[in-house]
Amino acid sequence: MCGTAIRSARRYSMPNHKPQSPRVLHVITPSRMAGAETFLVRLVRRTGDGGVVHRCASSRSAANAEMRVAGMTFDTLAISGKANLLAIPRLSHAVRRHKIDVLHSHLSTASWWCGWLERVGGPRSIGHVHGFTSAKWHRGQTHLIACSAAVKQDLLSKGFAAERITVMHYPVDPDDIRTTRSRLDLRTELGASPDTPIVGAFAHLSLKKGYRELVRAAEIVLRKMPAAQFWCSGEGALRGELEETARAMGIADKFKLLGFRRDVPDLMRDVDVMCLPSHREPFGLVYVEAALAEKAVVACNAGGAPEIIMHGETGLLVPPPTVDGPSNVTALAEAVLTLLDNRERAADMGRRGRELALQRFTWPRYLDGLNALYARVLDRELPSLRKAA
Repeated sequence: MCGTAIRSARRYSMPNHKPQSPRVLHVITPSRMAGAETFLVRLVRRTGDGGVVHRCASSRSAANAEMRVAGMTFDTLAISGKANLLAIPRLSHAVRRHKIDVLHSHLSTASWWCGWLERVGGPRSIGHVHGFTSAKWHRGQTHLIACSAAVKQDLLSKGFAAERITVMHYPVDPDDIRTTRSRLDLRTELGASPDTPIVGAFAHLSLKKGYRELVRAAEIVLRKMPAAQFWCSGEGALRGELEETARAMGIADKFKLLGFRRDVPDLMRDVDVMCLPSHREPFGLVYVEAALAEKAVVACNAGGAPEIIMHGETGLLVPPPTVDGPSNVTALAEAVLTLLDNRERAADMGRRGRELALQRFTWPRYLDGLNALYARVLDRELPSLRKAA
């Protein structure tokens, strides 16, 4: 670490103040609007009237426009890059300006700089670990939040002590997935009739999300059920390959790559089955959203997915693909066909999924847990973090 940057950070180290309400700065370094960004938007929306003051800062990113559209306000700081020698003084300046007591980081670069600032005299930091990531980005932080038990286990395997990690599953509320369009309008737009069987996938178009397997499974499904369609919402580097594969298989008109959409709740309401075969999903916020939309889910039995989906009760779990082993494409196609062939069973799974989601993944429970964690890190009692009803 450059001595000039450290000296600059120390000039902006944590101020000598004891505010009545603890102040938290959420720091995020996004590359696109995805799970961590969506979670943070929803979190700050619910904490405005609580006893803790929440402020936010984001690096310069294309995701900022979408976070603002979603109603989030934040400082924009030039803190991108893990070799950015000006990141610490810039972050330190925000800490002083907002009189921050705790840094709550989201994503690896934000955690890297918050940890460094803590090391040179800044406030204590909590690293929110939203995925399977390198341990070095979090070494300097007081505590970590793991989005699933699977992520915690990954951190334990990398040498973190269990007492430094708290598992907190993402919460979702029905208001978070409120629909805005009629079912008929959306299906008409996408060339589907009211009776068309629809399979939906909602995620960044990447290898790890299982899209390469999904398009091949779709060909098997469509061979047996030619009236069906696949709606894939998201952008990503795999788009060109997926388009080429779908054309080569003759299913390009049924395997629809819809790009980035703001009407995901409407799309999710209109599908019959939600299928996202991520190879190793850290948690799978979209799985909870699908459950609240009363959709049966097909996913891989890996990562955090089994913590959300109850096999045979709220969805179906298939083996993840392996490098040297057999592909899971056939199992994936069979799981989708099982649910499309038995709409009543799929509907029952969807209803059960919603029932469990409303019990397990609630904002009040989450905010109570977050409040308790802030109190632990600050070693003091805090008022309720819940937003007034």
